[in-house]
Amino acid sequence: MIKNIIFDLSEVIISGYRGIEEVVLESQYGTFENQKILENEVDLDSMRENETFLNLLRGKLTEEEYLNHVLKNKNWNVSVEQLKIAIRQNLNQPIPGTMEIIKELKEGKYQLILLSDHAREWMKYIEENNKDLEIFDKKIFSYDIGAVKSDEQTFKIVLEQAGIVADETLFIDDYEKNAKNAEAVGIHGIVFENAEQLRKILSSEYHIL
Repeated sequence: MIKNIIFDLSEVIISGYRGIEEVVLESQYGTFENQKILENEVDLDSMRENETFLNLLRGKLTEEEYLNHVLKNKNWNVSVEQLKIAIRQNLNQPIPGTMEIIKELKEGKYQLILLSDHAREWMKYIEENNKDLEIFDKKIFSYDIGAVKSDEQTFKIVLEQAGIVADETLFIDDYEKNAKNAEAVGIHGIVFENAEQLRKILSSEYHIL
């Protein structure tokens, strides 16, 4: 029986890293030439494997240190402060329908946990501007535990910190590798595509909506 539901944040509840490079480059140059601000990643999956970026999320680098690293070998006429503004413009856009599902689950008395790989400074901004996140019973962030969801030990840490049992826990994330890492310790995993798909799975497979 499912008693605990862990939600990823970025691209499940609100927008995250996707599109930051477009915001910056189009605002500065009026065009987006398939360049990437976040370490020249080809796509989001590549970014999730980049150690410098992951160390930002693990709390080993500050946002300032990371962005200075990004700009070190670039010829762009963009400052660190401009990057910070562009990043925040891209954060915090709601993913349609997800928060409505979360509110229904809250009414169903499930324990709700937020688990997010994020930079400390970005998460501070998000929490200040998204009071709906107060609905979660517990929040666990990568920079606090020094590990991201692709790290082997992360879900063991989550189970211990939350005091929950793996087989009674469901994890929802938009990245298949993260869901598989959760499943490796006995947590049930769902790969999120959109709120409609999530609702169908929660209703038909888990009977909790």
